Amino acid sequence: MHEKDAAPMHPGQILLDQFLLPQRETISRLACKMKVPQSMLQRVVNGESPISRAMAHKLAQHYGQPVDFWLRLQLRYDQ
Repeated sequence: MHEKDAAPMHPGQILLDQFLLPQRETISRLACKMKVPQSMLQRVVNGESPISRAMAHKLAQHYGQPVDFWLRLQLRYDQ
């Protein structure tokens, strides 16, 4: 199977694998820093909730990525 044939990852998995784990950041600490409920962030990381526009803005502000980075990940996953 080619990489482009693989199903896209949920943005929460990307958040976990590429941001939280490498920075040794916990969901609890990130939620506190972003001023969002821990349960909301946990649902995103678990793949149970999408990254909303508001969450994309908070993630972009925290990590310095463009808002569109997070929204495109969600859009790709949804397609």
